[in-house]
Amino acid sequence: MKSCITVLGGALAAALLAATALTGDAAQGSSTSVKRVDPHTRLTAMRIKPLDPSKWTDAHREVIGPQGVESQRAVCAHNLELCRKYWEFTTMLTNHYTLPLRDKELMILRTAWLSRGNFVWGAHSTGAGKKAGITDEELTRITQGTDAKEWNNFDRALLRAADELHTSRFIKDATWKTLDERYDDGQLVELLFIVGDYTLLTMFHNSVGLPLRPGIKGLPD
Repeated sequence: MKSCITVLGGALAAALLAATALTGDAAQGSSTSVKRVDPHTRLTAMRIKPLDPSKWTDAHREVIGPQGVESQRAVCAHNLELCRKYWEFTTMLTNHYTLPLRDKELMILRTAWLSRGNFVWGAHSTGAGKKAGITDEELTRITQGTDAKEWNNFDRALLRAADELHTSRFIKDATWKTLDERYDDGQLVELLFIVGDYTLLTMFHNSVGLPLRPGIKGLPD
């Protein structure tokens, strides 16, 4: 009987160790545990159309800029002061970022994937993402997340940070430590705002039904 209890005790201990190891992997943000936002039926017509140019004032023209009537700014311009303030903020992240461009684009694309942001994915997979050197193979890996073996440790930490902000609005200590080895405090703040900004943009684009630009391919199936 004592021998049987010993065997059972050993088996139980092994099972507990295995469970602890599995829980530890999940705590580190394994992408298999990251759930994208619930799917939605993409709108075939815009709920809010761009503000008619006949209603534009000089203030509207300043905010909308050269992108014109078909732009996202022309939709946002229905709420002019909010739009003005918001685009000052998002332009800072677009034009005056301090993170390496590739790092920034990895986080934006992962956020777009998790948020089902068709417009953001289309724009960045073909525009800034290409400029940053992100390949088609890496775009596929972004959809696979941290499970893809080919990522280096820092790229994996970037994707994990986007995952953790998506799931819990908090970057865990292990992920933060890896990022902190390369980024200064200002860049760490910037990283948080990038993920937040592009999460907000996906909500805006998805809900108003902003269409992809001609010739731009959106999220993969």
